[in-house]
Amino acid sequence: MTDFSAPFKLGNITVDAKADELSCNGVSLEIQSMAMKVLCYFANHGDELISRDCLREQVWQNTTASNHTINNHIYSLRQVLSKLDPDTKYIHTVTGSKGNGYRLLMPVVIPTPISTPTRMPDLSAISAEIPTEVQQSSQTMAPAKPLVAGVRFGWFIAAAMVLLTLVVGVSWLWLNPLRYNKSTPLTTEQGREQSPAISHDGAFMIYSHRAGRDNSWELYASKMQQPNLQLNLQLNPQLNPQLNPQSSQARKKVFAQTGLHDNFVSISPGSRRIAFMRLVKGEEGIYIADFDADKLSGSNAKRVIPLSRDNLSPAISWWGDDRLFYTAKDAPRAPLRIYLYDLVSCLTEQISAPALKTDGDYAIMLSPDQTRLAIMRSEGLTGFRLYLYHLATQSMVKTAVHTTDLRLNISFGDNSDLVYFVDQQGFLSAYHIEQKTIELLSNQAYLGYWPLKIPGSQQFIMQQDWGLSSLTTQVIRFNNPVRGGDGKAKVLVNNGLSIRSIEGVSGGVDDEGEKDGLVFAAVKANFQLELWRYKNGKTYKLSDFKTQPYYRYPLSLSALKGSDKVLLSVNQSCRLVDINSGKDSPLCPTSEQVSVGTFAQDGQSVFLAGSKNDMPMIFQMGISGYPFNPLLKLDNANMVQQNPQGDFYYRHSPGFDIYHHDRPNNINTKIISRHYLNHDYSTNDFVVTENGIYYMDKIGTQSNAIYYHDFATKQQRHVINSPNEYPNIVLSDDERFIDQIQSIDNNSQLRLIEQSR
Repeated sequence: MTDFSAPFKLGNITVDAKADELSCNGVSLEIQSMAMKVLCYFANHGDELISRDCLREQVWQNTTASNHTINNHIYSLRQVLSKLDPDTKYIHTVTGSKGNGYRLLMPVVIPTPISTPTRMPDLSAISAEIPTEVQQSSQTMAPAKPLVAGVRFGWFIAAAMVLLTLVVGVSWLWLNPLRYNKSTPLTTEQGREQSPAISHDGAFMIYSHRAGRDNSWELYASKMQQPNLQLNLQLNPQLNPQLNPQSSQARKKVFAQTGLHDNFVSISPGSRRIAFMRLVKGEEGIYIADFDADKLSGSNAKRVIPLSRDNLSPAISWWGDDRLFYTAKDAPRAPLRIYLYDLVSCLTEQISAPALKTDGDYAIMLSPDQTRLAIMRSEGLTGFRLYLYHLATQSMVKTAVHTTDLRLNISFGDNSDLVYFVDQQGFLSAYHIEQKTIELLSNQAYLGYWPLKIPGSQQFIMQQDWGLSSLTTQVIRFNNPVRGGDGKAKVLVNNGLSIRSIEGVSGGVDDEGEKDGLVFAAVKANFQLELWRYKNGKTYKLSDFKTQPYYRYPLSLSALKGSDKVLLSVNQSCRLVDINSGKDSPLCPTSEQVSVGTFAQDGQSVFLAGSKNDMPMIFQMGISGYPFNPLLKLDNANMVQQNPQGDFYYRHSPGFDIYHHDRPNNINTKIISRHYLNHDYSTNDFVVTENGIYYMDKIGTQSNAIYYHDFATKQQRHVINSPNEYPNIVLSDDERFIDQIQSIDNNSQLRLIEQSR
């Protein structure tokens, strides 16, 4: 058998069996571990005919594996191969008198190990090659006069020193070019700042600020430093605080009112108008307002484009002073499209038509010369790509800029010849439109995102990762009052990251003698996902977990007690993870989009929340990934759990109420009415035990809290106030402890990025 521990080539595709990954032309896709085993078995047997019985015995090692299961794995494998290399057929189905099965059509190429380079020649031997007459002539030359020789030697040493200094200087400059590595704060207020916009002359910026979780987003404006004042302001920052954006006196609230929920502002070329998103309940949409650039104040705000709650973060870019581009979706599952709105005629025109099964067009920015739009377009599961839309020809040009990161915002250079973006690894970069090349502008990763070029200067404004790096969270443990505890809490885990989901797992003993541990998902500043473990009172990262390039909510974990596996639901799919090592592999079919998964009590299947005909639906999937069938007995369910007896309890959608499914009589009954949750999809906003249900709710103006529903009395009681709205409840096996996520840092900044060596 061939060793496939190292990547190998199969036709045009590179196969990394160890990582369960296929790649072609810079695009990588994961496949299920069983599908990778099938592919490697094909590769080991060249162009032989492989029967289903052979796969059953050699790959599945299970003679009861059905033909349906094998067919589905082959179908899934073909889909991924076709996505990467649509013009090539890799697997052929054979039927007929000579046998039935599959045959691999493409050759397998195992890379040859790189040999050790030959040694460099011995430089000391070069002197032996100098002609004898040259050596003799150098020995018989008449000596110069001592004074003249000394002067010549001095000049020689001086010239050599100058040359050496010049060489060292040039080498240092060559090895240390100017890069955008210097980062200083532009804003220092308590709270968060985001979505900055800069005027076309670079004189002022407008951004959105929120002081705390209970405050609304409000627009603030600040005048920028003038270039000729930079040095003086560095020497004396108090010289002119109105021109120093680092001074708290520089900023001014754009609108006097509060509670407006304004965000995602864009400034017209003449600086006379601003467009922005306002989220006042019942009056959501894009608003236009007059703007006074001297007073930094807005007036006469008017809603011009009503938008639904499905459009919480549109991209807006002005075309002249009377037209603007914006993104919006017309239904929850529809892709974002680009529209052009004319303020004079009040007419809207659709500009782009992205693929229906993608997220659509995200960031948009009009070039300073107003000839083209830069667009970050979703390409489905493969990530996002930069496109350039020419307004005159109405043509869309695909570029080489591709990322799976969610750092999608972009801006143009002053001459409209560059597009600035943050690349996959978090570096500030530029795309040269004419040369069609990509240039790295920084060698320091994760300075921020949303790179906004300041016109007329070699500076950028970047938004700090307030949702991740600065928004740190910790896990706290409560003594459960339902089981006689006093309700007091202590910090259990704080790893300095943003913890997004936690789940209890068996194994280990903590400092309180509790036999349970935790597995939790944390997010780094670059949107990469990590898995961590809390065991024996210690916290450590699961190093074998394949870090995800980005993540999008919802994110959840579900563990089967007594096992070493946990189900991770992320990016509308799911993965099976070993909680001891972190080794993970894709589990859900790539053709299905699911939001959250939970283990069945028997451990042989999982329940996955998805949709069918745009209606919430629970699917039941075997632990191997197949079969995958809708669970039709549950009406409009978007998450289901089982109690130890196997009864179904599920969350009804729309809404958050909890229902019980009577399996013998096929009756669904609401048992808990709830009022509010932070997100529709979560695994652990309620936990079913043998005697009752712990659940989260927010009643009236009260803070989020955990309540308990007793099966015997059918009564609800308040348990503890929840420190945040994160929908996570983790119970110890004996229910003595309740673990929760708590936010501890909500501050962020806008930062000025400048060149340095």
